[in-house]
Formats: sequence, structure tokens, C-alpha cells
Amino acid sequence: RWGLTSAGEQQRYSELFSRCCPPPEAAAGGSSVGELFRASQLPPDTLHQITEVCGAKRVGYFGPAQFYIALKLIAAAQSGFPVRIESIKNGE
Repeated sequence: RWGLTSAGEQQRYSELFSRCCPPPEAAAGGSSVGELFRASQLPPDTLHQITEVCGAKRVGYFGPAQFYIALKLIAAAQSGFPVRIESIKNGE
């Protein structure tokens, strides 16, 4: 949607989304996503900020686009970038 993920990233993120959200549900959430995000070893406040920035409708529940953006934001935060959309645009 925002063009922030490459085709390869979308494939990997789609596989993770499918694991966290088996059909027929339309959003990933709950313990699977929490475990995945906690594995990043980022502070809880940072993970909450990522949830807000990616546009999730409620904390811990994501549609595919929000989930992909959240994963990119996690990677950016792990690399020391601030948690904001600008940190993941244009391959930054």
C-alpha cells in the first residue's frame, strides 16, 4: 500500500502473517504476534509506539499492511533508527 516493502520482504512478511493469523481471520493478533514482537528484544514502550505508528486499529491486532509495516519498524528500531514511517521509506 505505501510501497515500503519489496517483493521479497512481502513474501517473508506474508509467511509470518500466515503463521500468526491462520485463516479465516483477517487480522493478526494475540499471543503469536506478542511472542514474535518480544523476540525483537525491543523495550515494551518501543513496541507500543510501533503499534501506534503502523496504524493498527487496536494494540496488538494488525491487518497485513500494518503487520508488514510493524516488522519494518521493528527492524529499523533494532538498527537504531527512530520509530516513524520516515525511517523505513526508500530503503532507509
